Amino acid sequence: MGSKTTTQPYPVGDLIPKYRGDPKDDAWLTNFFTENHLDFETQPDEVASPEQVRFVVHLPENVVYYPCSTEVFEAILKRQSKTYLHERYQKVWMVVERLVQDLIPDKSRRTFLTELLRIKFEHDTHDGILLPTRLEKRLFKIFIDKSKIDTPYFPAKVKRNKMVYELVAGPTLWNTFNWIDQQTVLSFESLEDLKSEAAKLQLQRLLKLCVACELWEDGVAGADPPKIDFHRILHRPLSGNGVETLLKLLQRPQEAPGTSTEPPKKILWLCNEAGEIVLDLKIIRFLLGWGHKVILVVKDGFYLNKVTRYDLENDPVLVEELDGASFIKDPGISKRELLEKLKTDTQLFIISDGTQERLNFLLTSTTFARMFKEADVVISKGEGQWRRLFANPFQFTRDVFNVRLGKEGEEVIVSYKPKHPEAVKFSEQDLKEKAQALIRAMAAAKSRGEKVIFYSAIIGSIPGQMETAVLILTAFVGELRKTYKKSFIINPAEHFVPGMDADDLMYMWEVVQRSGLIDIWRFQTVEDIETSFRLLNREVPPEWLGKDATYSTGCTKEMNIALDVQLDHPEMQIIGPAKERFLRRSDYGIGKLYDRRLSDISLP
Repeated sequence: MGSKTTTQPYPVGDLIPKYRGDPKDDAWLTNFFTENHLDFETQPDEVASPEQVRFVVHLPENVVYYPCSTEVFEAILKRQSKTYLHERYQKVWMVVERLVQDLIPDKSRRTFLTELLRIKFEHDTHDGILLPTRLEKRLFKIFIDKSKIDTPYFPAKVKRNKMVYELVAGPTLWNTFNWIDQQTVLSFESLEDLKSEAAKLQLQRLLKLCVACELWEDGVAGADPPKIDFHRILHRPLSGNGVETLLKLLQRPQEAPGTSTEPPKKILWLCNEAGEIVLDLKIIRFLLGWGHKVILVVKDGFYLNKVTRYDLENDPVLVEELDGASFIKDPGISKRELLEKLKTDTQLFIISDGTQERLNFLLTSTTFARMFKEADVVISKGEGQWRRLFANPFQFTRDVFNVRLGKEGEEVIVSYKPKHPEAVKFSEQDLKEKAQALIRAMAAAKSRGEKVIFYSAIIGSIPGQMETAVLILTAFVGELRKTYKKSFIINPAEHFVPGMDADDLMYMWEVVQRSGLIDIWRFQTVEDIETSFRLLNREVPPEWLGKDATYSTGCTKEMNIALDVQLDHPEMQIIGPAKERFLRRSDYGIGKLYDRRLSDISLP
């Protein structure tokens, strides 16, 4: 087995700051995002917040993420895109024109749609700033809206999946797959060694099989199994910098005494095309047999031959193959709900990424971002996904792999991009341990006869005011500690750990809050804030006037928890604004400490 590193054919470039000091350059960069409808500030309901993007991409402050290769992005940024993109735009047009020709039988209707799409094509490509994949999506939408064909190519994809299923169901493939020469068998001194090596060999062969595009290309339709050279497929060398690392990560956990002690992995598997998915499921079932959990990611809607949520629910082959899998359809599942699902005995989950594009983390769903963050490893497939993940300077919050067939079809390339060294993952156990440490401190305080007081206050609910919020909170709690005798007051701001996001904090605090050890749950009032600024010898600034805990999304969630806890512990007192006023902040943005509807407020 080879392990050479394939040469990177594209420059990865440098990270691009959002503001570089040149107003014209900054304006051009901003225009790139707005014209591609990828700017969060102008389209907060469609584009992921910077906090959500950071669940996936490790970004320093004031650095932008772009969902394309550096080659494409730099051509646009340097205003060289008209010449560079012309060929790529023409490829998009050929795909769209073929779509109309394939699916619209009426000549007059076909001419109308072609001309309409051409007008839009020429308009959107005039300035040479639109990403080819964004152009595709716009033209596909027009086609679907006007043709009323919601699932283009679905019958063709069903046919392709059935063809591949039948090809790999027969004995021809598996006779070749399971073959092992006698010399290899005799080279091992024990059955245990042979068993371990056989499992490793199976995994290697499955990796080769799951990118063998000759099995699902249209030209193979109707071919008899003997015409497929399975021997060639299974003897392609594995190359790339990720071969050994991936095999080690995916090895059977706790296989036998003295072997691997690694726990099972949560694997985020980014699906690629119809036909290929049938082979993906072969390797996935193999990994499930080793105890791993797999989260299968598909497209939310039509994108050529890519696997979609609709396919999984309606293609007979896929419905049968996915029997027993758990489909998470909520696009905005909470961290707590997600962890509860992952703790069950279910091993195979399905989610959509929320998009109809190749791979665009600016448009993926909250559920996808949270699942990416909870996964141990991400496996992508094919050249298109490789370009989005490897042909740029970005590092991610998880180890990312890509498996693809080399350009000449002579090798299978496994690429590896390790997660950013500063990417922090707080496991459920980590968060519970931090919560339990606080619970032990609370129990000790109660045993000393002290009252346990939890103080819920604005921390990040006012954009741009995090430091001020922590400052006034610390000042006020400090004064309470001087005033209240025999009390143990919890100031949440004192327990923040670098690397934690709001999802982690809310999960950790809920464990503490439901412990039943809180005697008094106090929520910040307008008077508390005024007192805090007075203690700091400062006037109350305009952005803080009239604010209290009811302005905070986090505090709103905590009031609901407090009322729930009070049902089991009626002796617990709740002090602060009336519970009826905690109604206006309910849309808790991913990774944020403030309501997503406040994102459009101008920061000072």
